[in-house]
Amino acid sequence: MILVFSFLFVSTFLFSQNERLIIGRTTGKLAVKKNIEIRTFGFTDSLSGQVTLPGSDIDVKEGDSVSIDFWNISQGNPVSLFCKEIEFGQRNKENEVMKKKEPVHHMEHGFYSFLAKKAGTYLYYSPENYPFNLQAGMFGVIIIRPKENNSLAVKSLNEILWCSYEIDTKWHKDDIMGTEYDVSNRPVILPEYKPGYFLINGEIAIKNKGLQLLEHKKETVLLRLVNSGLYLHEILFPSNIKLELISGNDTNIIVLSKGYKVQLHPGECLELLVFLENVGEKEQVSYHFIDSISKKICYKANIPVFY
Repeated sequence: MILVFSFLFVSTFLFSQNERLIIGRTTGKLAVKKNIEIRTFGFTDSLSGQVTLPGSDIDVKEGDSVSIDFWNISQGNPVSLFCKEIEFGQRNKENEVMKKKEPVHHMEHGFYSFLAKKAGTYLYYSPENYPFNLQAGMFGVIIIRPKENNSLAVKSLNEILWCSYEIDTKWHKDDIMGTEYDVSNRPVILPEYKPGYFLINGEIAIKNKGLQLLEHKKETVLLRLVNSGLYLHEILFPSNIKLELISGNDTNIIVLSKGYKVQLHPGECLELLVFLENVGEKEQVSYHFIDSISKKICYKANIPVFY
């Protein structure tokens, strides 16, 4: 299956002009462990590009008008585009606004648009057969950067994205991922969700190298946190660290006697300025993946602050 997204940023005297091509496919491979590789869906920048999780990002500026030509040439179930915090408009091939949004079927085009109203980091994904398409890898990150006159825009920062999620390998078997096209958009029958692998940016979480080079500890880090999984993700930051919320819900940040606790529910994103000048060189960040039903921590990863 190949999905092709063409991102064309409409130019007027108010908006910048950009063009973007993103290709989605179901032929991706992800090595979750040595000698263990699973099939994934995903987004790439070219036909020869390798699938990564998260997929290709959409990086625009505040105020940009974004038009999307969404071409679905998959053999699987119909798909569509969705972002919880950003309203996607949809038009038909005659360029008429559709009163009722519809999924895009095999070999058809979907025409979407949105206005980048608010700077921040957002998760976009295919909501059809939720949560299957999301878990399979049909997700990416939208970054809306502040306008040039914003003080944050002119700072030179070390930017880091931590997109965390879980993988249940039973959901990635060919008999499920190879489901034939069904015009009725019948849901895929899935086994109970029991993830065995916990990742950040496509790698096992404990392999994450950290936030900052030790020699640059005085430099501020812009940390983008995205939960594209189905569990609650909880990040514990050590004492002497300082966090400043740039984008997201401030109730997700809990001040502790010995640092901070940040909680991200499925689909939630945060942008944080992280100040590390007073943090010990051997301190760690603790990443927890928590079952939303049982409330039990299923996996812990201790990540060094410095590398």
